[in-house]
Amino acid sequence: MPYLSVIFTVLYFALCVSPNVSPSAFGQTTQEVTEISLRGDRLSGVVLPVLPRASDISISGLRASAWTVNDTKRLFLEKDIVISIGAYTFEADNAVIWLNRMPTDAGVVSQIAIYLPSFAKSSKHSSMGAEGENLLVVGSTLGEVTLDVALLKPSSPLQTQLVQAAETRLANYLYEESMSEPNLSVRPRVIQAPQETPSGEVATTSIPNSQTRSWLRPQNGFVSLSADLVELIPSEVENAVTLSGDIHIAVRSTAGVDDMEMTATRGVVFLAPGSVRDIASGRVDISEVHGIFLEGNVLINAQNGKYLVRAPQMYYDFKSGKAVMLEAVLRTYIKNGKVPLFIRADELRQIASNEWTADGVQASTSAFATPDLAIGSARMTISSHENGNTYVSSEDNSLRLGGVPVMYWPDYSGKAGEIPLKRTKIGFKKTFGAIIETKWDLYTLAGMEKPAGVESDLRIDGYTERGAGIGLDFKYDFTESSGFFDSYLLLDSGTQQTNSGIETDVDHKTRGYAFWENKTNLDAFWSLQTKVSYISDATFMSVWRQPEYQNHLEYETSIYAKYQKENGAFTAYASTSLNKFISTSWLLASRQFKVDKTPELSLVRYGERIFNRSITWSTETKIVRERMVFQQGTPNELGLTPAAFGLPNGNTAISAPLNAAGLQENYQNRLVTRHEFSAPFQLGDVKFVPFTSMQAQWGIANDESDGLARETNHWFRTVGLKASTQFQRVYNNVDNDLLDLHRLRHVIEPYLTVWNGDSSIDVRNTPQYDAGLDNLSTGTLVWLGMRNKLQTWRGGPGRWYQVDWLTLDTAFLFANDGAVQRNSNPQYFNWRPEYSSIEDAAIIKGKWQFSDGIAFMGNGTWDLDGGTFSRGSLGAELDHGRDVRTYIEYREIDISNDQYLAVGLQYELSKRYSLNFSPSWNFNNDKLQSLHFAVTRHYPEFDLVGLVNYNEIQDETSYGFRFDLLKF
Repeated sequence: MPYLSVIFTVLYFALCVSPNVSPSAFGQTTQEVTEISLRGDRLSGVVLPVLPRASDISISGLRASAWTVNDTKRLFLEKDIVISIGAYTFEADNAVIWLNRMPTDAGVVSQIAIYLPSFAKSSKHSSMGAEGENLLVVGSTLGEVTLDVALLKPSSPLQTQLVQAAETRLANYLYEESMSEPNLSVRPRVIQAPQETPSGEVATTSIPNSQTRSWLRPQNGFVSLSADLVELIPSEVENAVTLSGDIHIAVRSTAGVDDMEMTATRGVVFLAPGSVRDIASGRVDISEVHGIFLEGNVLINAQNGKYLVRAPQMYYDFKSGKAVMLEAVLRTYIKNGKVPLFIRADELRQIASNEWTADGVQASTSAFATPDLAIGSARMTISSHENGNTYVSSEDNSLRLGGVPVMYWPDYSGKAGEIPLKRTKIGFKKTFGAIIETKWDLYTLAGMEKPAGVESDLRIDGYTERGAGIGLDFKYDFTESSGFFDSYLLLDSGTQQTNSGIETDVDHKTRGYAFWENKTNLDAFWSLQTKVSYISDATFMSVWRQPEYQNHLEYETSIYAKYQKENGAFTAYASTSLNKFISTSWLLASRQFKVDKTPELSLVRYGERIFNRSITWSTETKIVRERMVFQQGTPNELGLTPAAFGLPNGNTAISAPLNAAGLQENYQNRLVTRHEFSAPFQLGDVKFVPFTSMQAQWGIANDESDGLARETNHWFRTVGLKASTQFQRVYNNVDNDLLDLHRLRHVIEPYLTVWNGDSSIDVRNTPQYDAGLDNLSTGTLVWLGMRNKLQTWRGGPGRWYQVDWLTLDTAFLFANDGAVQRNSNPQYFNWRPEYSSIEDAAIIKGKWQFSDGIAFMGNGTWDLDGGTFSRGSLGAELDHGRDVRTYIEYREIDISNDQYLAVGLQYELSKRYSLNFSPSWNFNNDKLQSLHFAVTRHYPEFDLVGLVNYNEIQDETSYGFRFDLLKF
């Protein structure tokens, strides 16, 4: 191949200004000019005429030498060299590289120059491959630059002849650029501030026509022609040049921004009549060209690879500035030039340099003819803007998986690459019938510009045995405010099955919910939180939103204001229930009522140091107006089991035990204040913390004529002592490869708490309006324990890190005979012992980190009075590497006589497939308690998940497929 001298512009090329700056050219400001010697050994003081992009640059090879010249990093690479810059890849046996970084307003820019004495490939696309010699590549990036070589020598190379040739090549290039004058292809564009949208109007995405410009008719330039066979057919009307065999047509404008390369097998160039002198030279003025027809593997590369078109046939009309292409493939970029977009069309027409119209369209980010995920349209208009975004306007759209249409929507107008459909689930469940659930991006679906910090989803669902539902979800995150709004409306019918597995009739045909939560930071000290919760009926969440029914916080309508400065705060809180029922399982199982507070005013201060910082004081004072709201209905009406509430049958009201206990639903008022004092000190290695607290409350203007239970005036006090210390010993001689032990440190931490609590009333009869104020225990307890930790080093030389190899925490709880036991399971809370459930018990927790991939853990609680095992669990987690993770857990609960065994497997079978399997077995009834099985097929743009779920309580199996969009 003949000698090839190429300046390969990797990213969008833009000329930089000459280094000779005239002060008068910039008004009054005079700039000092620094002369730079262009020796080719550095990029210091040079700005390459290349627009930086966000693409990464990767460099790999067998050997490399690295040295520094001024602030320029130099590299000399040998053997198996692969250099990737954006969409281009270069392969060579030798390379010389200059790398220089400079700060800009957009971030740190990495400038790179690469000299290849010979190269084998210049693009990831085979149709754009090339070979040659003496190649200089210049680029600029805001991304990362990575180097991967087997051997790196921190010194200059021995092959000085090749390095000198490279430096001469770069010096000549920099000199030519410094001597050339910059050309402006267009006048500077004035960017006007966006106009405010009038209230009541919706801001939509628009594609201004002024951004399009004629591409095929630059004001100045030339067209060069080359082919194996060239024939001129003159005419008085126009000349025609027929081309065949290895056609190459280059369109060059004076500015360089409208340059275009065309290749094909056959073609015809239509020219104005006249002299054939320019035609014979192979170079024609662009004003003489009427049109170009090409066929046979036609490829057009425009604006340095920004647009690439392939087609069997195409015609460019230079007079009208338009083009027609049949069965064409257009490649452009979206997401600010980061993601390629391929447009396949039966007929593609270019009407401007950045605008196309097409019929019979398939759009995808995949170069395959049948992509995994694509958008199909009957008609589409594509336009690219200078901000890097590509916009489309299309009709009769369909979402295609593997070429098969699965979803349809009529019209779309907005950014390309934003598929409205985010998730689809298709399956079957006995009580729902066939299921189809979809989740759509609302702004993309409507073709509207998405406001910054706002996400909106539209849910459309259908169930053959039940009905149809529609939901609207908003999330927002602004500078001072954040929150969400979720709503759902369902037209329901038939028979439903609750979370308890009980079937009931659907009484409410129109049902759903609406939730809103917001948090606003008013200033540096004030914040405001608001919640609104509305649910149509008492069984909706138990049937249709079971994960939220089991795990969500209490649904309430409330407002909460807080002023906080340092360690003190004032809060104002008010709550009410728009629904007179409970929609969370944990609250139903615990107390069967809600509490309205209108309002609760609090003044708190924590950790205040007083008396020369020897005593720590914390205080809480609250004024509350509150009432209980009982759960209405019977277990049969709500699909609940009577035994869960201790009721004789399912027709007894759930509120019956509450009424029998003398509780009432009228408002009451009270003032509560609590003060806690502690005085920590140390004797030798032992730390002591004596502490005491006093809580008092007074009822305010309460009507007690009905004789029902209310909060009374009373006090509650505590006194106690905490002590702790630590011992340790280091065993430097321990070194065991089997257990991965390298040195060993044994840390022993004994601790002790002695506590007594008393009250002026029997706290077991206190109505539980607020667990923080009312759920108190009295009595005397001793909490005695010891925490043992064995620590070691792992990792190896240069990467040692410390781990807790074995941790064992053993504690005993001893109580006097009159101590209050709040529930059947002994519990102790060291931060506030009055919240404990006090009973003689032994509690053990432990973890053994056998290796980085294997861990054993467990805990158990024994009731020493009854000599029974109260509850506990034992399990192991195995990380087999990045592809496989497994776990096993055995759990036992004495109060319900349940023993569960759960296992789990997460297996990345390959880059395309993953498996998730987690069954649970109940030894109490020797049945499979639950099963979750999922197989995921990973595609570049989405995940396709096959699901099987079984629930023994509900005696129901569900299965289906879920589509999760990742990106486009």
